[in-house]
Amino acid sequence: MKRHLLEGLVPAVLALGLLAAAPAPTARVDSLISRARAAAAKGKLNDAFMLMQSAIVADPARAASYIALADLYAARRDFYFAHKYYSEALYLNPTLAAALEGAGRADLALGNRKGAQSMLERLEKSCGAHCKETADLRAALEVGKNTEADAASASLDKH
Repeated sequence: MKRHLLEGLVPAVLALGLLAAAPAPTARVDSLISRARAAAAKGKLNDAFMLMQSAIVADPARAASYIALADLYAARRDFYFAHKYYSEALYLNPTLAAALEGAGRADLALGNRKGAQSMLERLEKSCGAHCKETADLRAALEVGKNTEADAASASLDKH
């Protein structure tokens, strides 16, 4: 009796394993991301968020979906959640230039200059000193440094 039960379970377990290992429908996820970006461009942020969340559900191992969702949060100036989703993308792929730059910019917006500097160092190691994302984050750090210097100078001028 036990043997017959096990014989029936083996094909079912194998089938479930094959389904779990099957690749996610890339075209569907690409479509969801494209539609989300189009909705965001039209100012339909709620639709964009729902579409991006659907893309993540469809393929939770795809870092590009997390980056796109983080970009939406950054556009909404919700840098805490932007950083969270850039970090999710970096968990999946620690060298993604777009995620490193985005996390660095979110760090800057949240007042975490050391975190932004750390992201810049990681970018330089993985992408090189001259790639666009490295240059952009370096420029953002310089602007932030100048803004801090101006604020300190203005504070001294008041006294």
